[in-house]
Amino acid sequence: MTVSFPSWCRVATLVRSVVGFKAVWLCTVLGAAAGDVWLGPLALLAFAGVQTFLSGNRRRELLVLASGLAMGLVMETIVVRAEWVSYAPGWPDSILAPAWILALWGAFSLMSIDGLAWLRGRRILAAVLGATGAPFAYFSGIVLGAGSEAEVAFYVTVGLFYAAATPLLVELGGAFKGGGAAPGGRKNPGAT
Repeated sequence: MTVSFPSWCRVATLVRSVVGFKAVWLCTVLGAAAGDVWLGPLALLAFAGVQTFLSGNRRRELLVLASGLAMGLVMETIVVRAEWVSYAPGWPDSILAPAWILALWGAFSLMSIDGLAWLRGRRILAAVLGATGAPFAYFSGIVLGAGSEAEVAFYVTVGLFYAAATPLLVELGGAFKGGGAAPGGRKNPGAT
């Protein structure tokens, strides 16, 4: 059986996207736990640089990245201000979400373009995966030392916010020209 070059390109893009997200997640969480809060934003810059440079649609990458960062700033600032969680300190101050945690949102938004493209048109599944996966990821980060004292309201808020953000970012990644579905995904978001 022969595999065409475009299939390998899509698989390589998918792998690069998921591995890049995981690398940023580890750098960010372990860096914040160690007091090296600059490590996450630096890892995001590297990941965003690679993704944007290799992308066939740089505008899409940057718009989805900006959207994810904006969503993260809103949600993370809400939970910090409500004092439902105590994150490792970071810039700018305790009134806003720390920049290191926004790096996680940036990496997630970039990964959603290709790594979660198979969820396009499957909004309910994307919402369920976001609602269940995100609280687990946050719990893991807190256990590793990037935060402490998370309230139940924090995990509920994270789940609800990601239930909305995940399908939105996935669909946004496909909304721009060149944002077709990954293997197994749907190109028409409204298709059943």
